[in-house]
Amino acid sequence: MGVYYAATALEGQLCRNETVVVAGSGNSAGQAAMFLSDGAAKVLLVVRGNNMKMSDYLSHRVQARDNIEILCNTEIRKMSGEKKLKEIELESTKTGERRVVRTPAVFSMIGAKPCTDWLLPEIERDAKGFIKTGISVAGAPAWQGNKHQPGPLETSLPGIFAAGDVRSGSVKRCAAAVGEGGMAIAGIQMRLAGAS
Repeated sequence: MGVYYAATALEGQLCRNETVVVAGSGNSAGQAAMFLSDGAAKVLLVVRGNNMKMSDYLSHRVQARDNIEILCNTEIRKMSGEKKLKEIELESTKTGERRVVRTPAVFSMIGAKPCTDWLLPEIERDAKGFIKTGISVAGAPAWQGNKHQPGPLETSLPGIFAAGDVRSGSVKRCAAAVGEGGMAIAGIQMRLAGAS
């Protein structure tokens, strides 16, 4: 209650005349901030790094909007509330200074960096580091001579699955990730049933 993964007209109505927080630095975060700024009293754009990673056109629009405050080198440290979100605590990673913000809504628009460097090199990734799955890995060495084709969420190593933001070509939204997680479980069960 109060943490969202999309900024639609419904969330826009819930946030009218309020201070809202958008976490992220890419195009989806910039678009959400612009959309929400039409009705919100203030939009805080929380960026973990030194700068935004959105298109120049969008970045200029975000910076020009009077009711959007960009907070670089900042992270959310705490979220508080009872039945729904009431406030968050932000921390500057440069100074250590903390700030409490009353807000009914945090929009999570993160996931543009896959953080897959720790994986085995045999698990194929695209140019941005997202894990390849399904038909795009059918030619991988581990699949050569295999009696099965890779499932839609199966990686270049048979029996290893990827779901959600880390998967190449995924929608990068929470609801989609939940659905993909369920599909990955079904794929694992099918592989285990075939192995016995």
